[in-house]
Amino acid sequence: MNSNLYAFYGSLRRGLHNYQQFKPNLKYCYSTWLSGFQLFSLGDFPFAIKSGNTDDRVLIEVIEIEDETTRLKIDELELSFGYYSEVVQIDGSEVKIYLFSDKANYPQVKSGDWVKFFRG
Repeated sequence: MNSNLYAFYGSLRRGLHNYQQFKPNLKYCYSTWLSGFQLFSLGDFPFAIKSGNTDDRVLIEVIEIEDETTRLKIDELELSFGYYSEVVQIDGSEVKIYLFSDKANYPQVKSGDWVKFFRG
């Protein structure tokens, strides 16, 4: 991937725990709804899966990370919890997102907005 853009939907969104940890090296670009994905709760953290249904959507924040050390630390953090990364096209840009491959029996976050669900 030749892009420094990431789609964050959980603890790396602005104001949440992991965002605060990396904040000096994260540049918020914009928020948008990403269609074709569903959001689920692991308790303290969410995960998203590809659903293929355009009616399903997840609220993401597109964040630019120019610092390679920060990118590697976030990658290590996400992969250590069982996520895998994939590149998606958002508004003509390549954006990296962390996903799970299976929803198992976890509860769905029907709103698609982790902050609203988590803080609600």
